[in-house]
Amino acid sequence: MIGFVNINKPQGMTSNDVVVKVRGALKAICSDKKLKVGHLGTLDPLATGVLPIAVGKATRLFDILLQKKKTYVATFKFGETTPTLDKGSEISERQTVNVTDSDVAAAAGKFVGEICQLPPQYSAKSVGGKRAYDIAREGGIAELAPKNITVYSIRVSDISGLTANEYAFEIECSSGTYIRALARDIAEELGTVGYMTSLLRTASGQFTLENAVSFEDFFKDPTSYLLPVEYALNDMRSLILDEALAKLALNGVPFAVSTEDGRCVVKCEGALLGIGKITDGVLKLEIRL
Repeated sequence: MIGFVNINKPQGMTSNDVVVKVRGALKAICSDKKLKVGHLGTLDPLATGVLPIAVGKATRLFDILLQKKKTYVATFKFGETTPTLDKGSEISERQTVNVTDSDVAAAAGKFVGEICQLPPQYSAKSVGGKRAYDIAREGGIAELAPKNITVYSIRVSDISGLTANEYAFEIECSSGTYIRALARDIAEELGTVGYMTSLLRTASGQFTLENAVSFEDFFKDPTSYLLPVEYALNDMRSLILDEALAKLALNGVPFAVSTEDGRCVVKCEGALLGIGKITDGVLKLEIRL
């Protein structure tokens, strides 16, 4: 069994909870006690939306697919904040805030591009062998290192039902971006405090919310929602090999090819062999599927 399941994660579940349930459903069908299953990028329990689950050998693509762009719809509340920078904890600070829509849009625009982001204190970052959130829960302050991330776009979105000083944003960003930290930093740019009130992931690479399946539907017929490996790779170019070259590739032998450098999907007679990496005109199979 190999492929992906694009789950629409409900609120209140951890990403690992989802993996455990998907693994259990698929194991019951294929009777493979060693079936590997893993998610492609954590969503916090309070977040909802796209959570791609890799199954079988598709888990070998984790490092490649983790680099794909992510898209979110998030709501931020300005003038208030919490220790966790989301609704997972009580309001810890309030400040007077007087901003306009144009103020908010201008402040958010300053975070587009490659930026250096400080992770939240309540995060899973490891500091001296200890999780940052454990240090924070004990009343300490974790010495966290800023990380370079990329925000490709961020715009104020028109969503009804928001409270005073609450704004919705559509954000496209790189893997590793903390949306909660963006709430904090945009608020600081506005001269106040802020936190994230909701988060919906609408896309992760090729996986979109429109094509995600609810838990209820997935458990009715799990294998019918197993997407082929190629689904996650259809934005990558393909390289077709003949049988002789395919044999070399599968045996780990590098050889020259007449195509540009970079990663590619390697196939032979319609069969997927894996992911190849071309360097200086020489192909080597990087991931075998």
